[in-house]
Amino acid sequence: MPNEHVELAQTPNGEIGPRCKSCGIRLTFGEAMVVDKHYYCWEHYVEITGADTATVEIQREIRFWKE
Repeated sequence: MPNEHVELAQTPNGEIGPRCKSCGIRLTFGEAMVVDKHYYCWEHYVEITGADTATVEIQREIRFWKE
């Protein structure tokens, strides 16, 4: 089988997904990050690739609903 190296896990609700290659945490396929055919959680993906989110959080003094 071509994906024998991927360790799968089942969540308590029955959903199947990969385990992080570094820490072994259960992931869904939607949250798993792929590097060289292996799945990683976000923390280990950032550690391995050096990538980070491009989202910039804006800090405001006054909230729009309080104006």
